[in-house]
Amino acid sequence: MHASTATSVTEPAAVEVLIDPPVTAGLVEDLTRLWTKVTNAGGSVGFVAPVTEETVRPHTVSILSRVIDGSDSLVALTEGGSVVAWCVLSSNDSPPRQNWRNVRHVQVDPDCQGSGIGGRLLQSVEAVARGVLNLEALSLKVRTGTGAEDFYRRHGFVEVGRLPGAVKVSDTDYRDDIIMWRRLR
Repeated sequence: MHASTATSVTEPAAVEVLIDPPVTAGLVEDLTRLWTKVTNAGGSVGFVAPVTEETVRPHTVSILSRVIDGSDSLVALTEGGSVVAWCVLSSNDSPPRQNWRNVRHVQVDPDCQGSGIGGRLLQSVEAVARGVLNLEALSLKVRTGTGAEDFYRRHGFVEVGRLPGAVKVSDTDYRDDIIMWRRLR
């Protein structure tokens, strides 16, 4: 889905689901701000705390460039106009792997933890994967030591592999990268 065909759906509790919204400077700043906040609150989203917005911004821009060109899809939840959760459905470059995508950069505002926003985000991702992208499955990776794998299990993902010690959090702290899979059909 290309950014020019952005859609939105209003959900209960004033949460709006945005699918491939127009990429603006404001969106870059909102996603960067949230990514920095999630990381500094201990989230496992590609960085190790502490991190600054200046460090995160180029990565946000890089991710959004693939949304702009239609390779990947951005799913974001807003509440009162502010992004409270987002992730990217990242396409595979290999033609035989077009039936599934990687769920990457799953982030929920730490102030919203426990409110159901994360579950809503995954429900929205599934709706986009099934209804818009016509996918058969989703994959994601999660680092051990965060408890996130339990959250994904509750939402239908199963562990299908593990890369031992693949994530270097510090010179003395290596974590496993868990590969999880969810069939949609």
